[in-house]
Amino acid sequence: MSDLRAKIHYLYHSGFAVKTTDHFLVFDYYNDNPCPGKKGLEGGVITEKELAANTNTVVFVSHGHGDHYNPVILEWQKENQNIRYILSSDVPAKGEKIQSLMPHEKLELSDMSIKTFGSTDQGVSFLISVDGLDIFHAGDLNWWHWMDESSDEEIKLSEKDFLKEMEHIIGNRIDIAFFPVDPRLGSGYYLGAERFINLTKPSMLVPMHFGDNFEAVAAFALRAQNCNTAVPMIFRRGQSVLFRKSIRDEA
Repeated sequence: MSDLRAKIHYLYHSGFAVKTTDHFLVFDYYNDNPCPGKKGLEGGVITEKELAANTNTVVFVSHGHGDHYNPVILEWQKENQNIRYILSSDVPAKGEKIQSLMPHEKLELSDMSIKTFGSTDQGVSFLISVDGLDIFHAGDLNWWHWMDESSDEEIKLSEKDFLKEMEHIIGNRIDIAFFPVDPRLGSGYYLGAERFINLTKPSMLVPMHFGDNFEAVAAFALRAQNCNTAVPMIFRRGQSVLFRKSIRDEA
């Protein structure tokens, strides 16, 4: 038996950097101001150092909302000539290093496979198969129910929209999922992520879209502790989480 590993860095909100065996993946980067007194990934930002050290860098943007997309990512081409961008089609960026995708498309590259799914807000969600791992980033796909403020009819409609998109995702293997656990939803903040775990059974679900509300992450991690999906306790920006996947060696 041997291990496949991924080192996950929480950048901010829905932003993550993931180091796999041969790739450096960046998702939904927007906050370019580091934590006071810290630099680089420890400070929640991507710097020239990371771009120079990780020549095989691929940047993903799920949609063009300001809390998921910062045009500064396009300047990274100056530091890394091999960088590639996989963007939702609503993101207003073009270039030879950019691939724009709509929901329910497939992109086969020499070193990775990418599927897009829809969102219950804007843009796409991603499923990336790379270096033996299957990584899902939900973007703004969630059960946006606003339970404490919505009517029963509105809640049922939002659930219907969420489950309709989930039908396309169920059945895909997922090792690591990044999924919203948004405390703005009130008492039902956990429902979308919990349903996602029940329907897709990822090995690990990493909460996102919570800003600085680390209490919501802690509450969800405790709630999910009896399921077979690991939920890491994220307690600061710049924190790293290690994912391990055991595989059987070929004889």
